[in-house]
Amino acid sequence: MTEERELDDGLAAFDQLGREMAETNRLLRAVRSDQATRNQQEQALSDEMKAALKQATGASQEALQASQTEIRSSLLWTGLMAFLIVLVAFAGGYFFGQRSGWDTGHADGYQKARNQEAAASWANTPSGQRAYGLDQLGSLDMLALCKGDGWTMERQKGRTVCFPKLDAKGNLSGWYIP
Repeated sequence: MTEERELDDGLAAFDQLGREMAETNRLLRAVRSDQATRNQQEQALSDEMKAALKQATGASQEALQASQTEIRSSLLWTGLMAFLIVLVAFAGGYFFGQRSGWDTGHADGYQKARNQEAAASWANTPSGQRAYGLDQLGSLDMLALCKGDGWTMERQKGRTVCFPKLDAKGNLSGWYIP
């Protein structure tokens, strides 16, 4: 009986081994099925991540282009504003400078006209008429510059004085009176 028992034990062990192999095969198929599902899920996630990465890259490129465009636009507006400020400053400087120059020229011209009016007014006086007569005869420069024959200039009391003197021949020269 021991042989039969051993045989029964061996057959029972073989049966047990068959069941365990069947269970192992079932578990292996389940693992393979789960692994295939996981691979499909991983592939789907990988595809989603690739799409998200592509979308993020595209968005970052668009943002970069937009920022570069914004920078160019900002620089253009800044340059344009600076040019306009310089232009306004130049126009203001020209306007105020021209106006100041006009006012100064007008004041100088008015002063010269007043001086000439005064000179013209003096020229119409008897003294002015006599001075004009002396000038016409050529005696005014001779008198004013002390250039007559034998005339000399001397300093007295801090001022220059013109004296007629006799020349070497004993002659005294003078000027013509109008």
